[in-house]
Amino acid sequence: MASNVQPANPPLETRRVFSVGPVAIRLHPNTIRLAYIATLATTVLMALAIGVRMGGIGWLDVSGDPWNYLAAGERLNAGHPLYELSPGDREVILQPPYWSVPLLAPPPIAVAWRPLALLGQPAMVLWGVVGLVGVVGTIIYLLSIGRVLVVAILIASLTMTAVAGNFSALLLPGLILIWIHRDRPWIVGTLLAIGVAVKLTPVALLLWLALSGRWRAVGATLAVGAAIGVVSLIGAGPEAFVAWLQVAPYSAPSPTSLAAITGLPTGLVAVLLLLPILVTRRHGAWGYRAAIVATALATPAFYFQATSLLAAAAIRDPVPDAPDEDVTRG
Repeated sequence: MASNVQPANPPLETRRVFSVGPVAIRLHPNTIRLAYIATLATTVLMALAIGVRMGGIGWLDVSGDPWNYLAAGERLNAGHPLYELSPGDREVILQPPYWSVPLLAPPPIAVAWRPLALLGQPAMVLWGVVGLVGVVGTIIYLLSIGRVLVVAILIASLTMTAVAGNFSALLLPGLILIWIHRDRPWIVGTLLAIGVAVKLTPVALLLWLALSGRWRAVGATLAVGAAIGVVSLIGAGPEAFVAWLQVAPYSAPSPTSLAAITGLPTGLVAVLLLLPILVTRRHGAWGYRAAIVATALATPAFYFQATSLLAAAAIRDPVPDAPDEDVTRG
């Protein structure tokens, strides 16, 4: 009877042969695998070193986003107004006219930081490390599916995002997970609702979900979004939402945003970026990719590292025998 047991070491003829001048070297597959892992780890570490050199470690900086998130959570815990500084509040560096209030994001991110704020400044490091893991994991995933060129093009913004401590470090892997689990409505709905609650522009993916017929995912997103809204109303109070609606329109777009470059209103820029989703809705992954582009570029608070979100568009296409068409899914 034939045995199915494979030999522990493959025969010489199955090993990879590499020529170094006149010398031919046969390498065991495990050796090749270890070399690949070592090269990958070295590449990621070097990229992170470049990111630290270019942008510094934002979660250790008093002008970084984690500092602002921490300060926002502390203001809510102290019963102070969220969108203005009161005596005794943690100092926040403002940069008018682009950053005229101590927090530009909607209230949910501040509510999420209320328990973290009880830890004080160590919460900034914890947040930063989680974001770092998220971006490094994303880089490794993209390399594992052969997106080497995408990583090479976006490596500067990816590494800056990894060390900046901005919510984008968590949003990026979340966007990729939305595609991977696109037919699991509650995973998609939870990830997307959180992204919209903090960054707003991921709402473009809600349009993609609707146009691709994923109505259960749309419903899950709305349901989770409603729950986040209720929790945020309790945690921040209605006055925080009123204050945000009053101050948000008066912050000028960043100099590098499409609104500032083109001179077009932010709302019009967003609408124009949504149009490609309509055009590509029947073309598999391209509708998702168009939504990712809109998510990354529509924000008026656009800075270089925001281009890292474009890496989420480098996903695998659906397999040919299972086309990603717009049919009702659950």
